Amino acid sequence: MPWTEDGKYIKRSELMNLNIPDLDIEDFEPDLDAVKDEVIDAASGAMVYGIIGTGQGGGRIAKAFYDLGYHKTVAVNTAKADLALLELPDNHKLHIDTFTDQGAGKDQERGKQAVEEKSQEVFNKLREIFGERIDRILVCAGTAGGTGGGSVTTLVGIAKRYFTYVGKEDANNRVGVVASLPTDGECASPTVAKNAYTRVTDLCDKAKKGEFAPLILVDNQKIKKLYPSLTVKQFWPTLNNTIAGLFHVFNALATQNSNYTTFDPADYDSIMRAKGCMIMGVTNVKNFEEETALSMALKQNLEKTLLAEGFNLRTAKAAASIVVGGSTLFEEVAGLMDSIEYGFDTLGTMTGGATVHRGIYEDEKKQSLVAYTIVGGLDSPTKRIEGLKKFLRSSDDVYGE
Repeated sequence: MPWTEDGKYIKRSELMNLNIPDLDIEDFEPDLDAVKDEVIDAASGAMVYGIIGTGQGGGRIAKAFYDLGYHKTVAVNTAKADLALLELPDNHKLHIDTFTDQGAGKDQERGKQAVEEKSQEVFNKLREIFGERIDRILVCAGTAGGTGGGSVTTLVGIAKRYFTYVGKEDANNRVGVVASLPTDGECASPTVAKNAYTRVTDLCDKAKKGEFAPLILVDNQKIKKLYPSLTVKQFWPTLNNTIAGLFHVFNALATQNSNYTTFDPADYDSIMRAKGCMIMGVTNVKNFEEETALSMALKQNLEKTLLAEGFNLRTAKAAASIVVGGSTLFEEVAGLMDSIEYGFDTLGTMTGGATVHRGIYEDEKKQSLVAYTIVGGLDSPTKRIEGLKKFLRSSDDVYGE
């Protein structure tokens, strides 16, 4: 029985009268499914990414990420036909219907205004697809397009606002941009050349200021020159799958332990946060018995990258080189460790003494030695931007401006 301190008996009616108010919410059962992510990331990387593809070019890149398991992907476009052709689930597509079905027609101001007017709809779609478990967002766009080029900076702003919504700090360091540059043939159009030059200049300036990180520039013209044997049907899938695949390699390897040298999530994060541009590359190392084999491969790695050229590597702030080799190579090739170390040192020299993270991984399925390279915090690719500007001068001469 309950008693008071002075030994008096407390009646049960007095004991239960606590004067606690009833709450309306007690009448409802919580929907626990509502607080779970609608979409599960299947990429299994060190970081969970949300991918936003805007315009036709950006949508193609986003689709390549989706195919690798980055299922927190949203494609945005003002052209309904472009979205219809994109092989993504319908709920991952958002048609900005400002211009009905016609799109922005290479007019970047129209593309910008359309997405700005529908910014809440974009935000709501991110909530639906991304959920709360997300570490970074990549905005993918073509710099020459009306919707993509016009909306990319607006979408960066929405993405940063989204991180505030889910309670993540350092939004500037969590949002990056993948932007593709047009071919020389496309730049024969004055509108395309002007769009690309204006947009890439603006993006490089914002990246340098640290308004987002990183900026990855995909160079379609360079790819045409390096791989002339690609057919029309192969060109876009090969390009986009390689870019998404390269990106995924580093995110995936950062989750793997190594018996030799591990490239860990903190290493990866430091490169992704570096202000400025970022490039990536991959190459098979031939004649790996030679001490300078990997060193030469790393140089070629950065020259053969599908990304823009004209970077001054000595402006880099952070980099990583990851070597993956077969078990037999690691067991039987004498002096291979010296070759690998020399290659790492060479990358440090090439990048002006930037912090170079290292990784050495054994893969029993491989019969060769493969080197992956990532360099972040680079200044703008001056040479490539000047190449775009050349088309502006040419168009002025033609049209007498």
